[in-house]
Amino acid sequence: MSEQSALSSEELDFLRQLFSSQLIGKPLHIPSFKVDGGALANALLSRLGRHAQLSLQARMDNYSMSFPLQLVEDEMHSLQLEMGAPSIYEEGAIRRPWRLVLDTPWVLQDQDGAETGLLVHEVAPDSLLIGSHADAALPDNFSLWLPLPGLEPMPVKARRIRASTGQRAAYSLLLRHSEHSERIRQFIFEQYRQQNPQLQAVS
Repeated sequence: MSEQSALSSEELDFLRQLFSSQLIGKPLHIPSFKVDGGALANALLSRLGRHAQLSLQARMDNYSMSFPLQLVEDEMHSLQLEMGAPSIYEEGAIRRPWRLVLDTPWVLQDQDGAETGLLVHEVAPDSLLIGSHADAALPDNFSLWLPLPGLEPMPVKARRIRASTGQRAAYSLLLRHSEHSERIRQFIFEQYRQQNPQLQAVS
């Protein structure tokens, strides 16, 4: 794809509707679209949906988004295309997942809901940047609960992968269910929309 490619006005309108602020803070919603490309095209899409990972790619400024797609066949053999929350990447010399920097750190909880001494300063779909109260030593691994605002805390396991600045360390996340990963991506996506008003729907 050419680096000079640009979105058409129709594609921009679609993305603005998708990023509508009316969806922010609501329970996870899976947009779906009817697919009707004719018998041959639908058959090809069905085979791709069974044997390949489908996605919708969008790029704006120095960021790109990859929306996972899933094809679902209903009882009438019609195809529905379901779109999940995207992974957001920062493009540059090194392409890396966009991290949400938290104004107020989240405090990780134990299984009883009690706060621990570990603080989440940044969150990405598959990693966390962790600090601690009073600069206490950070563990190599932990199994705790992540308190996503407005949602039930979710269990997470994490493994320390590298030290960072200011007595902090990056941890790789191990999640029990794909739904948990989707919830984190959806939360990050909502925060990204709030920080990018040009993506909000025009009323």
